[in-house]
Amino acid sequence: MAAGLAELDRWLDDRMRTGLGDSSIAQYSTWDQLAARLVDAQVGGLANRVRRLAGAVGAQPNWHEHVVAELGVLHLLAQSGRRLGELPVELADAVGAAIGWQVRQADVLEGVPLTDRWMVMGRSDTREDRIEVRRVWLRGVGTGRWAMVLSFAAYGQSLDTSLEIGTVVHADIYAYPGVLGLRALVGRRHGEPVRYNEVSALDLLGACAHVGASFAAEPWIERVPCCVLASPTLHEGQWVLTDAYGSLPLVCDARTLQMVLACSEGRPVALTVEFTAAGVLPLTVHLVDRHVDVGPIADASFVGAR
Repeated sequence: MAAGLAELDRWLDDRMRTGLGDSSIAQYSTWDQLAARLVDAQVGGLANRVRRLAGAVGAQPNWHEHVVAELGVLHLLAQSGRRLGELPVELADAVGAAIGWQVRQADVLEGVPLTDRWMVMGRSDTREDRIEVRRVWLRGVGTGRWAMVLSFAAYGQSLDTSLEIGTVVHADIYAYPGVLGLRALVGRRHGEPVRYNEVSALDLLGACAHVGASFAAEPWIERVPCCVLASPTLHEGQWVLTDAYGSLPLVCDARTLQMVLACSEGRPVALTVEFTAAGVLPLTVHLVDRHVDVGPIADASFVGAR
C-alpha cells in the first residue's frame, strides 16, 4: 500500500510539471493504467477516484478547475495514507475508508447501534464499471443524524428496495468507522415502516454551514446530504436553487430537472439533495401529499412518485 501511495504522489508531481495541457491527459489509458496499479497496491478507493476523474477531462468548459482540485484531494489522501499512525483514530479510519480499506460487515455490526426512527429521505443510483451502486440516505428523527446505506448489483441482479422513500423505519443503525460515519448498515428493525409527511428543511445559508462542516471534517468526501428549502430558478442561462441568501448550481439530467420544475411550479419546495463539488444534485421533492423520487438512475427504468 505504501508503495502504491508513493507512486501516486510521483504521478501527481509529473502531472503538475507537465500541466493539464499535456496531450496524455486526454487519453483514458493515462488514468486507467494508474488506476490498475493502485488496485494492485490494495488502494482501490483511490483507483475509483482516478477513473471517475478521467471522465471529467474535457467534460465541461471549466473542467481544469475541477481536475486540479481533485488532484489536490488525491495528494492529500496519498500523504495521509502514509501517515495513518500519526492521525487520530477516527480520522485514520476515515482516510483508510477513502483509500479503499475494506471493513467487514461483521465487525461493523459488533459496534454500538444508534437506535432512532429513520426517515428514508432519498436515493441515488450510479454505475461503476459493470456494477450498479445505490445510495439510500436516512435521517434520524430524534438525532437529526444522516446515514447512507449502500447496495450493489452485478449484471442481471436487483438493487435493494427494502427502504422506501417517504417512509420512516424504527431501526438500529451501525455506522462504519470514520469522522462523519455516514456509511452505515441497518440492523434490527423495531416494527413495520410507516409513512411520514412533513420534513424539516434548511435554508441555503444553513445548508452551506452544514456542508462546510462536513468537508472540514473529511475534505475528500464526494457528496454530502441535506434537505433544503429553495426554488429552482434560471439564472444567466443556468438552473440554480435559490432563496433569500443566494443560489447554488443544479447538476442533474433533463429528466430530473423537468420533474423538479413540475413538482415545485417554480415556488420554494423542500428537496433532499446531495452537495457535490460540481453543484447540487436533487434526489427527492417533498410535497404536502407525497414524496417524488427524482434521483439519478443507472438504467432506463423510470422511478416515479412515492
